[in-house]
Amino acid sequence: MTFAHGKGFRWRGFVAPLLAVIASPLALAVEPEAVEPRMAEMTAKLEEQSRKIEELEKRAAAAANQDVEAERNKALRAQIKAILSETEFRESLMPSTLLAGYDKGFYIKSSDNNFSFKVNGQLQFRWTHDGTRQNNRYLLPRLRRDDRTGFDITRLRFVFSGHAHDPNLTYFFAFSSDQSNAYDTRLLYGWVNYKFADEFQVKLGRFTVAAGRTRMGRDADQQFVDRSMTDAYYSLGDGTGVRFWGQCANKRIEWYFDVMNSTNGPDNRVITNDPSELDSNPAFIGRLVWHALGNDTSQYWFESDIDHLKDPYLGIGIHGAFNEDDGDRQTTRIAFNRSGLFGFFQPGGYGLAPLNGSRLWQTGVDAVFKWNGFSLTGDYFLRFIDIRQAWDRPFAPLWRLTGEESTTNSMGGYVQAGYFLPIPNLEKKVEAVARIGGIRTNVGGGEGSWEYAVGMNYYIKGHWIKLQTDVTKFYEAPITDSDSSLANVNDDGLIWRVQMQVLF
Repeated sequence: MTFAHGKGFRWRGFVAPLLAVIASPLALAVEPEAVEPRMAEMTAKLEEQSRKIEELEKRAAAAANQDVEAERNKALRAQIKAILSETEFRESLMPSTLLAGYDKGFYIKSSDNNFSFKVNGQLQFRWTHDGTRQNNRYLLPRLRRDDRTGFDITRLRFVFSGHAHDPNLTYFFAFSSDQSNAYDTRLLYGWVNYKFADEFQVKLGRFTVAAGRTRMGRDADQQFVDRSMTDAYYSLGDGTGVRFWGQCANKRIEWYFDVMNSTNGPDNRVITNDPSELDSNPAFIGRLVWHALGNDTSQYWFESDIDHLKDPYLGIGIHGAFNEDDGDRQTTRIAFNRSGLFGFFQPGGYGLAPLNGSRLWQTGVDAVFKWNGFSLTGDYFLRFIDIRQAWDRPFAPLWRLTGEESTTNSMGGYVQAGYFLPIPNLEKKVEAVARIGGIRTNVGGGEGSWEYAVGMNYYIKGHWIKLQTDVTKFYEAPITDSDSSLANVNDDGLIWRVQMQVLF
């Protein structure tokens, strides 16, 4: 028996006889006045059930129609995708056009997404007070240096980036007009990168070698006004060469392997009238990063917890480097103790010599932890120098200055922390930072250096617009580095810096 409402069986024709059959025996024992209300109540309930059944049937029909429509749309999308995959047909139907706008940089791109071009800029305007020691062992006798105070444009950069022909073929060119180069404009970085897969990519050109973590990070993302004294000494700088790298295990593991002309030598050339300008021994650098906690892997490359992560992030890295230097013109500088066999002027303190005629092995570990506005970062470096040409011409400069023939070592590291202060209405704006670091070298005898720094950051608009200030006290600077405000080797200094950064 069909209980469909409409065609076939009809409830109204069925209700009256049914009730009559039910009521007939009851009528024998019950008065008519009592039977009629009961029949009316049962009639109402049956009609309510009829309406509910009708509603359920409508819902079932609608659901069936939706499933059919979904399958039809899926098939239609597949057909459209297949048609548009034909390049000639797609271009005739929808010719490529240019799109322009601003998205973390001014951009121009094609509507088919095969080409893109973005322009970014960076300005770091800095005021520095350098309270330096007047008598410095490194300087000529009786030559005194006064305190210095003034303004400079520490970094002025223009960056062009994007992809060409294929979104997997990306490029990056950065030009700088920094005070460290007397504001002369030069190519700072220039590379192209092709991604075969997330796990394997190739980069060609000029870029920062995969050694120190902070040096690989952007200059714009620093927690202090600039990097530490330790990084200034152990960083292997920029170079020209090729990088093989990738991201594995759901991007939790990153690996890098660089083959470069030399360490700290981006200006070395292959074709030159000076055959000693570039040796024939490439430098090899490798790095491995493990994103142990957190899902945003980019957190590893900058220091402050500016995003106030609700879940903790932990990243751990390790690197290793090897460079045999047989005459690179611009290369890694090695600090040594001046009181060695061939020490001169006042004893003690550091001297500097190029790596020429020596081999360098370096390794290091680093870690980054962030959570809820707090950040803690640290690096440790260990370096071995093997003086290969102690008695063979051309003699190694390090041997000539120290008389050292055996393999020597140096080590250094730093730890720094930051915390966003819980100031009402400024909870994510004001950050207090502190850092301690040091190095020790055994080349020519033991000599050590220390650095202590504190500072404050005000993030007006994240790293895009920020105001920073810090005070650094250091003893026996092991190297000169303009960006880190290390003016002279062996300075004991007190540096106060204020810097305004604007990015676009």
